[in-house]
Amino acid sequence: MPNEKAVVLCSGGLNSAVTTSLAVQNYSVFLLHVHYGHRADAREADLFEKQADFFDVRDRLVLEMPHLAKIGGNARVSRKRQIEYALAISERESNCYVPGLIGSLLNAAFGWAWGIGASVIHLGVSENLGPPGPPTSQVHPDYSREFIQLCGYGLGIAAPGRKITIETPLLELSRTEIVKLGHRLGTPFELTWSCLSSGTQPCGGCLGCATRNRGFLEATVPDPILLQPAAH
Repeated sequence: MPNEKAVVLCSGGLNSAVTTSLAVQNYSVFLLHVHYGHRADAREADLFEKQADFFDVRDRLVLEMPHLAKIGGNARVSRKRQIEYALAISERESNCYVPGLIGSLLNAAFGWAWGIGASVIHLGVSENLGPPGPPTSQVHPDYSREFIQLCGYGLGIAAPGRKITIETPLLELSRTEIVKLGHRLGTPFELTWSCLSSGTQPCGGCLGCATRNRGFLEATVPDPILLQPAAH
């Protein structure tokens, strides 16, 4: 096992699973999962543990960030608002955008990385997962290269005498390219979730489902989630 340590942010989703597949090849991986009260929170938490078992990662940490749900203001944490369908999202901020999420995740990862002596944080964001819908970084501004670079600069200031960097290996990849990469790496797609609306049955229409469906279709890889019975 490599000696260099990496904290990998793992939501239980497709992108973070592929990111973990890459990280375990070169680092001693520490997996970090965060509960923040979104609609698929319980499903993703269960899949996080299963992914950690699959990758044989014993060093895992689960944190609670209830403030994001208490603050509200978006449909991912508020059941009173309807998640927008991907085809209805124009080139603007979506109601599924969770302000402060990525910054909170990176700060938590930075604190753990500092404590364990890790040199890198892995984050599985993509600037543009591809159609349907506008570029991902327009819907989620904190998925942009500029935001991540500025966060990295700020964390560098907060870590005098140390080097803790942020790596985003999927930043320039579309969902189709991510599926192809994960397929080559043997990523357990059956242990991933992408739906923003539900944790039991994919809605098929939200941005997470729509880009996932297109990604598997264009990659000509069967999506095992569609073959599974609905969770209860």
